[in-house]
Amino acid sequence: MRQITLPAFGPPDALRLEDAPAPQPAPGEVLVRVAFAGLNPLDYKLRDGSSGRASALTLPAVLGREMVGEVIGAGEGVDLDALGMPVGTRVFGVRDLGDMRGTYAEQVAIPAADLAPVPDGVPEAQLPVFAGLALAGSTALTALEDDAELAPGMTLLVHGGSGGVGQMLVPLALRAGATTVWATGRSANAQRLRDLGARPIAYDTEDWESAIDAATDGRGVDRIIDAHYFDTFVPSLDHLAPGGRIVALPSLADVAPARERGIDARVTKMAPSPQRLAALAAAVADGTLDVEVSTVLSPAQIAEGHRMLEDGHTRGKIVLDLRETA
Repeated sequence: MRQITLPAFGPPDALRLEDAPAPQPAPGEVLVRVAFAGLNPLDYKLRDGSSGRASALTLPAVLGREMVGEVIGAGEGVDLDALGMPVGTRVFGVRDLGDMRGTYAEQVAIPAADLAPVPDGVPEAQLPVFAGLALAGSTALTALEDDAELAPGMTLLVHGGSGGVGQMLVPLALRAGATTVWATGRSANAQRLRDLGARPIAYDTEDWESAIDAATDGRGVDRIIDAHYFDTFVPSLDHLAPGGRIVALPSLADVAPARERGIDARVTKMAPSPQRLAALAAAVADGTLDVEVSTVLSPAQIAEGHRMLEDGHTRGKIVLDLRETA
């Protein structure tokens, strides 16, 4: 088996494509032959050691949190037929936050609870979509349902609307009954945001604060979900409606400035489940979610993928094709 290994914290070129023994599924786990793995900003923060979760890695390590592939076996106590995932079933999933094993590998062992079947009839060409669905989608649903508690009739501002999570937040919020969703992004991505149903605010050509004030007559919005955080969180506090709430996506976000002002603020901790994964798959199948995969890379291009993650301006999802690793 081949996998991409991080021998020591460092730059993108530190990642290595190497041979490794195939994993053995533990009790409760499913063995999956990986077709595509999703790349996410957390990956590069683990690679360079800047994430607080990097201390939980045992080096050498394999990075990656999500993937899509085919069931090829299971550990003790797993009834694949009862789960609706017999050998040969195409599945997708995301590792729980406590599971630091990666997905940049030809085969992975992953708890059955972290997987869901890919809907029947999905063509092979659409599989990369499911490689980039589980982490961003579970994050979006957790932020909307558990943290923002978005209710019908509310308004929402999404910072980072053209990113992987942002592009899922917009249609899911509209489906949940939001009356208006504003989304910040570069002007080049404005049409994509319109296509998703948002009202775009091009932060590179206009002042988003003035735009929100004008659009809401100074009232502000009921909910803000902030995927950028660093330069947007504190200014956003001035643009919440009375009783509003702000949700930050970066796991290390400091929400003290909001709470010091009596503003309800939360930090999202992704909570995937088979039910949420199934809901995401259904949303793709019925057209609610139009997941944009911007780039598909070979394992040999993994360093390029991490440089793209660090740049922070990639629209949609980057995925890694692990079907051919020779």
